[in-house]
Amino acid sequence: MFTFYDFEVFKHDWLVVFERNGQITRIHNDRDALMRFLSNINFLVGFNNYNYDDYILAALIKNIDPYEVSKELIQNKKPNFTLNKPITLDVMQELKMGVSLKETQANRGLNIHETPVDFNINRKLTNEEIERTFKYCENDVLTTKELFEEREDYFSSKFEIVQTFKLPAASVKKTRARLSADVLKCKKINLPNDRLNIRYDKRLLINELPKDVVQFYEEIKREFQNGTDYKELESRKYECEIAGVPHVFGFGGLHGAIENYVHEGNMMAIDVSSYYPSLMINNNFISRASQEPGLFKQIYDERLRLKKLKNSKQAIYKIILNSTYGAMKSEFNPLYDPLQANNIVVNGQLILTHLIVLLQNFCNLIQSNTDGIIIEYDERLKDDIMMVLDYWQNRYQLSVDVNFIKKIAQRDVNNYVVQFQDGTIAAKGRFANFEGGDYERNSLTIIDKALVEYYINNVPIHKTIIGCFKRNELDRFQLIAKAGSAFDGIVQNIADEMVELQKVNRVFATNDKELGPIYKTKVVDGTVRYNKIPYTSDHVLVHNDSLDTLDKRLIDLNWYIKETERWLF
Repeated sequence: MFTFYDFEVFKHDWLVVFERNGQITRIHNDRDALMRFLSNINFLVGFNNYNYDDYILAALIKNIDPYEVSKELIQNKKPNFTLNKPITLDVMQELKMGVSLKETQANRGLNIHETPVDFNINRKLTNEEIERTFKYCENDVLTTKELFEEREDYFSSKFEIVQTFKLPAASVKKTRARLSADVLKCKKINLPNDRLNIRYDKRLLINELPKDVVQFYEEIKREFQNGTDYKELESRKYECEIAGVPHVFGFGGLHGAIENYVHEGNMMAIDVSSYYPSLMINNNFISRASQEPGLFKQIYDERLRLKKLKNSKQAIYKIILNSTYGAMKSEFNPLYDPLQANNIVVNGQLILTHLIVLLQNFCNLIQSNTDGIIIEYDERLKDDIMMVLDYWQNRYQLSVDVNFIKKIAQRDVNNYVVQFQDGTIAAKGRFANFEGGDYERNSLTIIDKALVEYYINNVPIHKTIIGCFKRNELDRFQLIAKAGSAFDGIVQNIADEMVELQKVNRVFATNDKELGPIYKTKVVDGTVRYNKIPYTSDHVLVHNDSLDTLDKRLIDLNWYIKETERWLF
């Protein structure tokens, strides 16, 4: 059903590799062969093809010079034509911002050497150069296929949304937020200039909230109506203490936490179920661009029905519900309605604040984070806490999930690990990849692992690091260093000479003192500026071959131990 592909374009040559059902097809400068191959294709899958390969393919179909199109694309200029058939999917779609195919290969321990053939060659390629390019291209196609299979749930959900809601087949190319707009029958409308005319939930007991917090939002509303730019207003934050914990209010969700906090005992994680979708339904905070706003509640109710039946199809309804809020702040999505988005996030913070105020005499607050809180409590007050939760849920027509925690280590609101009563562990930030990395992120996960073992299981840092080393879990020690779009390249200082490296590299701290640090470079006014890459040693081993060829004796374990200890609190 799916065919995977990748183009490479030079001034006098173009090459494409297709993979279908385990069979590789190579085509070089042969438009007729390309057209014959496409005649039997339903779906093409690439990586970043929505920004490059699809345009190259469309150019060839239209008999336009692909090199000229390639130059435009590299300069971020989009041609005035698109590829309509076959339908294409982009494995890069909705991945973490900035993740390249080369980076995913590095994260998975694969060979990441870049092609040795210069794309600026001003002549036809030699047979040897063509063969090298084909091999490089094949490697990318096979990686794309593997990533597609790892992201099968993501693409399956889009096909199911299209099928369930009877959308056109080509809609599967869209993001899930864009599909949500189609499902909710949204069309771009001319909105009034009212994005900060915030309206409160009619259930909200304003008088029971901290006055200064309410005044913060009221002042923003007044200044907006008096002509202050909304961008400046929405960038504002208000810091204060709630229940003895520093909090930040603004337009990105409520955040508060006791910093550098470690505790073992009776704790609860109280999470509001479907918080933003519930607020949207309770207050009609649905995008005004929706031609049938009642559809949102129908989808919400259907999701609950399917969930009770343990029907896996509930997941696609959940996707629609959860995609909607973010899309309402996206100017290019038909759901765009910043007033309603602001209504949701402001009311979300104030209603959660009311819960904290109601509970503060019965427990100690540990953390607040957008749609939930973590508290420490005395067992004798557990029933009182549950009564407060019942009251709050009934008042606001919301429901909460309560999970009991026995241990927490919290550096701040963005970096923490908890162990629940049943022994399961949940972590965020620097702790998050304690079980290992994935194709999106796989850098220095040895730190995540060692910190979790230290705080949850009382294992000394050095024991965890040495244990992973002995078990050859070498990917835990790697860091993927990339130049990124803001820099021109990467170099390494070797014997006082700056040696140019690839744009993406797999690096390790090494005990080889002849190898120096690595830097990102940027040319400013004719001068090269060097920026040492964060979290890298002063002695770096670059290993861009597959991970199984690494001589682990070159790894400097002491550096990893010291780097992890820097995170202790």
